[in-house]
Amino acid sequence: MTTGGKGVAWSLVICLPVVVAAVRLWAAGQAAQPTGPQVQRPAVSQEGILLPQPPLTDVPKKPSPESSQAATVAPLEKNGSADAATYVGAEACAQCHYDKFTSYQNSAHAIGGDPRTPAGRFGCESCHGPASKHVEGGGGRGVGGLMTFAASVPVAEKNAPCVTCHTRGAVSLWHGSTHESRNLACVTCHSPHGGNPKLLVQKTQQQLCTACHQQIRSALMKPSHHPLREEKMQCTSCHNPHGTQTAKLIAANSVNDKCVECHAEKRGPFLFEHPPVRESCLNCHDPHGSSHEPLLLAKKPLLCQRCHSSLAHPGGLYAVPRSGPGANQPVSQSQPQIAYRSCTNCHVNIHGSNSPSGKFWHR
Repeated sequence: MTTGGKGVAWSLVICLPVVVAAVRLWAAGQAAQPTGPQVQRPAVSQEGILLPQPPLTDVPKKPSPESSQAATVAPLEKNGSADAATYVGAEACAQCHYDKFTSYQNSAHAIGGDPRTPAGRFGCESCHGPASKHVEGGGGRGVGGLMTFAASVPVAEKNAPCVTCHTRGAVSLWHGSTHESRNLACVTCHSPHGGNPKLLVQKTQQQLCTACHQQIRSALMKPSHHPLREEKMQCTSCHNPHGTQTAKLIAANSVNDKCVECHAEKRGPFLFEHPPVRESCLNCHDPHGSSHEPLLLAKKPLLCQRCHSSLAHPGGLYAVPRSGPGANQPVSQSQPQIAYRSCTNCHVNIHGSNSPSGKFWHR
């Protein structure tokens, strides 16, 4: 082999790996390119100039029976049904229900600037539901499937629109409360369209509450009573009808905590405490009314003698006699009977005393 032939052979040996690698790269690139009809190759004019390419588009496939059937279905509404009712606005409701609409406009529910109110959402339809079917059907009871609050509607359904928004504050403990467990509806006490304070169905809380609590109504008519009849207090001054963590729906941690909100002089702490007072004010008092002053469960001294023995102070209700034995004697020298029928003649600080000599609440 000549020197020139050897040079050519060595050149082929050196270039062969490069050529093989180039072929492999070209083959990999061809395999990576899509082979479908959407691939567009550059268009070349007769002069050899590349022309602009059209946008890539997918080749339409033959529609399946399912897709062709789905294409004929109307778009879904917000609540997920093609034939569902839509919102028409409160003005449409006012055309027929003008009295209800007027009372609604004068209530707190009509404050449109507050997004939490019905007026801040869909107006009347926030509680009653979309009304387009009702309007198309010409109105009337039961037309269009609107939400009503009739007596035949289950209580849970009637309460649902209310508890959807009213979830905080005084109504946060409604679920599981006394009134909720006894199957009361919100509309039993409230009228959503307004008319009275707090949207009550009665003019005052006393009239509303005593419609069911007849025994409380009787107690409020007794001589000694809290000033509910005089409208200086309300039932909600002490109770939260929507639910509390305390018995009797007391709007405080305990009965005593509620009482001393007004009767601060009885709060203490005292150096000498009266145990029944520390336990509960209801041991001696009936807060709704009593025939005995001041709101006592029984007259003195009979109330005190429910706990205290009458050994030192006999229970005979006698004062110092005006004639006969012991007449005109001072009380200190008379028989050890209850003077003038009242323990508090001597035990003046019966709720507690801070005096060093007040062990028996004499001062």
